[in-house]
Order: sequence, then C-alpha cells, then structure tokens
Amino acid sequence: KGRCVSEMRGSAAASARWCAPATSNRAARRNFAYLPGQQRRQRQRPQRQPQLPWAQLRSNPQQQAQQSKPNRHTNLILIGGRGCGKSALCRRIMAAEPRFSLYSLDDIIVESSGMSIPRMVQDFGWRHFREVEFEVCKRVALLCDRGWCLIDAGGGVVVDLDDDGDETYSQRKVDTLKRNGLGKIVYLRRDVEYLVTRTSGDRNRPSLSDVRSFEQVMGARAPWYERAADYVVDATGGSVEKEVKNKQEIKREVLRYFYQVTGEVPADEQYRPPTDDEDEDDDD
Repeated sequence: KGRCVSEMRGSAAASARWCAPATSNRAARRNFAYLPGQQRRQRQRPQRQPQLPWAQLRSNPQQQAQQSKPNRHTNLILIGGRGCGKSALCRRIMAAEPRFSLYSLDDIIVESSGMSIPRMVQDFGWRHFREVEFEVCKRVALLCDRGWCLIDAGGGVVVDLDDDGDETYSQRKVDTLKRNGLGKIVYLRRDVEYLVTRTSGDRNRPSLSDVRSFEQVMGARAPWYERAADYVVDATGGSVEKEVKNKQEIKREVLRYFYQVTGEVPADEQYRPPTDDEDEDDDD
C-alpha cells in the first residue's frame, strides 16, 4: 500500500489513478487512504415523511399530488351550518372506513396560523379569515388528488364577502373542494333551532355578524349549502337529538351514498348501497 502511494506521488501520469487496499476486509476499506481531491461516498439515508395531514401542508403539495395517483371520485366533503355535527360525523365515518384520511379545515387554519379562529377574526376580521380559508382549501384539494380524503369543512366554507362586507356564495371555494369532480359534497341539513341549541354560549365560535342574528345568518346560508351539495342528508325535525335522525342512521346514509357514486367496495356490508331490485322491493 505504501509503495503504491509513493509511486503515484512521484509520477504525474499516475496521479489520477488510485490503488486498491492490500486486503479486502472491511477494516482495510475503512482505513483506505484517498488521494487529495477524492471523497469517500456517504450512504444517503431516506428522510422520514411527516405523518400528520397538516404537517404535509408545509411541504410542496403540488409535488405530492403529482407523485400520487388519483383514485376516481373518492373524496368526501361534509358541509353544514355551525353546530350541525360535521366533526362528530367525520369521526364516526373514520371509524367505519379506515381508508379515509381526515382533514379538518378549521384545525389546519389554527395549526398553520398559530392562533385560534376567534382571535384571528378579532385581530384581522372575517374577510382575512375567508382568504386564509380559501388558501387552505386549495392546498388540501391538491393533496387530495390521490383520493380517499374526508374533509371536515367549516360552517362558512360556502361563504365569501362582497365589496360591502356582506356574505355571498363562494363559488371559488366550492369549485376548489370539488376539484373537477374528484370530491363529492354532502350537506348535513339541520333546523336552525337545533343549531342554536348546540352553539349557544360557545366562546370558541366567534359571532358571525354584528348586525344580524345567528338565525338570520343561517337562514341566508341555507340555499348556498343546497347549491353546493351533491347530496343532502335531511336531519331536520326538531331542536334536540332525540327528535331527529340518529347518528348511526346519518353515518349509514352518507357512506351508502359515497359507495354508490364511487363504486368502491364497502368496508362493512351494512353500508352496501341497495341494488335496483332491492329498491323495487321497498317500493312494493
């Protein structure tokens, strides 16, 4: 080994060559003397990918979407008035269908901004919040190109503000979430009295308007929810839980609709959509 290195130092023609170690064991390879300008190759260890959905938003969502393969129309978006039970329904759907990945728009806004929604509205106003919500919709929609996403949309996802500061229908956010048919929107319809019962006294929910009551705001939004929805779950009929469609029935109805429009195989037989023959039997 020493002779080979000394010969190379003495010869300009041989300076570009390298000499193999005298032995082939691992210790000899580790201790091998590299010539000036040569570097030992380091093994590249793969970096761990973030596991939480909102952590993925910090990376490049467009690149992730290009690397993933769309899976037909397999994204489900839940909308509805404040307090209608979207988040609880999402948890029950996740328990029934583990192939879904859950994205809560409000949780992502809080996580990415580092402040609560009431604080953001108080400091910057509703117009700023709606712009932030739109940006989150765009990033989540790109990530969900791979399919099997369950999106818990906020109560105002169908809302934007006009030049006068009044609420208007948000076509841009609805189109972004549907993303050329890759997402199906389900509207969980409730009576306004039910929503009032669920939300009154909740300090984590900022006031929706300084000039209109909660009932007036929900009444104005109702046709916008209907307009955005691909399917409506009618859970009206009362102001308390025992008077309306129960939670299991709502979950079953939503999943049956999802499997019917996507053609996916249900994880549980109880969520299998009825066939045409079964529908005729029911009519009889």
